[in-house]
Amino acid sequence: MDLSRTKPRTIMTLCLLRRGDDLLMGLKKLRWGAGNYNGFGGKLESKETLEECIVREVKEEAGLDLLQFEKRGVVSFEGDDFINEVHIYEGISWSGDPIETDEMAPIWLKIDDLPYDKMWSSDKIWHPFFFKREKFEGWALFDKNHQVVDYKIKKID
Repeated sequence: MDLSRTKPRTIMTLCLLRRGDDLLMGLKKLRWGAGNYNGFGGKLESKETLEECIVREVKEEAGLDLLQFEKRGVVSFEGDDFINEVHIYEGISWSGDPIETDEMAPIWLKIDDLPYDKMWSSDKIWHPFFFKREKFEGWALFDKNHQVVDYKIKKID
């Protein structure tokens, strides 16, 4: 797939906090993706590193101080008029208790029982790599209804 260079590319981060067989996710309350469960993250700000971005976003959206995290992958999500290059991290340790914010309502979910019908359709594609703690990269193409119509995800060294 040839990702068009004429579409704006936004660099973003996403963090899924894992505690054994549980995953801390948030029910998105505002804007794009409202009503879906997702990890915590957002757009990279000017002069900010990916690591600074993920720490800031977890604090803003869940009230947690992220102490240890590892990058698992990067996926470019493409729609009709956008490309979101998302750097995906696993949160390993943090301090504080999750709090509800204006944007997200945190909830612990069992990994084996995730509500994929209330998540981005692309999550099923990259989650298997993430849960095996494999490094991965790829892309996913969305239609106008935000459903995946094509993708390629692969394990990397």
